[in-house]
This record gives sequence, structure tokens and C-alpha cells, in this order.
Amino acid sequence: MAVGAGVALIAGGALGSLLVLFAGWRRLSAPLAFGLLVLCGVAIGAGGLLFQDEVSLGSWVITVGLLGALSPFHGRLVFGLPGPAD
Repeated sequence: MAVGAGVALIAGGALGSLLVLFAGWRRLSAPLAFGLLVLCGVAIGAGGLLFQDEVSLGSWVITVGLLGALSPFHGRLVFGLPGPAD
């Protein structure tokens, strides 16, 4: 259990997500915006798992995979298409 590292990953992932969504969503290309959100989602998921004792490999695979996949989807649903507005 690494609480300090978990807190740092969660805070960093959340801050990165906020920066990408609010400051860069209309400025970044779609692949870059989605890629950054994948990294932020993975960081948040890994940080959450670092709080727990005896986390199984399945928990790591499912948590990191789902948050990595769902964070760009969530950004797309809430903020629309990334990139400059036409």
C-alpha cells in the first residue's frame, strides 16, 4: 500500500484531465486530446488501486483498462468533439 503515491497519481490525473478538457479541448488535435485523457484515466485508476492492500492482477487489468477507455469517451460526451470548432 502506497498512499502517498496513490494520492499523487489521483491528483495528477485529475489535474491533467481538467487541463486537457477545459484548457486544451478546442486547441488540441483529436488523437492528442484522447491520448492525454487515456493517460489521465490510467493514472487515476492506478492511484486508486495503490490505496488498497493485496490488489489482484485482475483488478489492475480491469481498473486501468476501463478508466483508460472510458475517460476519453466521457470527455467526448460532455465536451463534444475535440479540435477547433468549424
